[in-house]
Amino acid sequence: MELFRALAALAEPPAAETRRLAALLELGPPPAAAEHAELFLFQLHPYASVYLGGEGMLGGEARDRVAGFWRALALEPPAEPDHLPVLLAFYAELSGREAAGGGSAGPWRRARAAFLWEHLLPWLPVYLAKLRTLASPFYRRWGRLLGRALAEEAARHEPPAELPLHLREAPPLPDPRTAGGEPFVAGLLAPVRSGLLLTRHDLARAATELELPVRSGDRRLALGGLLEQEPSATLHWLRAEAGRWVRRHQHLAAVTGSTAIFWVERATATSRLLRALAAE
Repeated sequence: MELFRALAALAEPPAAETRRLAALLELGPPPAAAEHAELFLFQLHPYASVYLGGEGMLGGEARDRVAGFWRALALEPPAEPDHLPVLLAFYAELSGREAAGGGSAGPWRRARAAFLWEHLLPWLPVYLAKLRTLASPFYRRWGRLLGRALAEEAARHEPPAELPLHLREAPPLPDPRTAGGEPFVAGLLAPVRSGLLLTRHDLARAATELELPVRSGDRRLALGGLLEQEPSATLHWLRAEAGRWVRRHQHLAAVTGSTAIFWVERATATSRLLRALAAE
């Protein structure tokens, strides 16, 4: 499980040990600080709550659920329990406790499997699928290595009988015809509701392809501005993006099973809604 510790450290800003770990894992030259900032600070925030929370933002109930796992094991949760490096390091810690448990390893093995299926696999394969389209070569190699490690762990630990609570309780994407435009835009940007991961880069790409100016500021302003300027064209662009996400999620079904099917169904429902809105 030292692999997960090393991968956790490499998700942090580059530091003195980055070069050694990069060489050890054969990931090539270490990344520059700007590469890390562009990926993890501006495009793909490395927090589970962003992808599993109904608001699509940091914190909230999704983070509380992750913290609750620490408490269930009589451990004090860290300040940011849903931060990707923290999650990977904690998974490595659970694995180490299982290995050291001897005859009492069973509870730690169950805890390890539960943490994997409840708090890592519901979002990380999706996150890594997007990372591969945005990252520099170093972080693409890092993402591939993490994806393979997660797939091996998923094959080693039988999935639970029901979906993770994050997914079971995820609200659907609001229909703007009944809920209004702002909740619709916010829902599109909450991955667990829409099945889509739309980054700043994606919205800039949409503006370029649609030949529209894009508002500076956060993603809600940018997407809302595109929909105000050219609603039909933007809806068609979003529907094409939803179709791409359906295919990405389908490719993950061999690894995460019903969890991937949840994401397929979310992206499919979003595509249907966008088609209906564009037709109107």
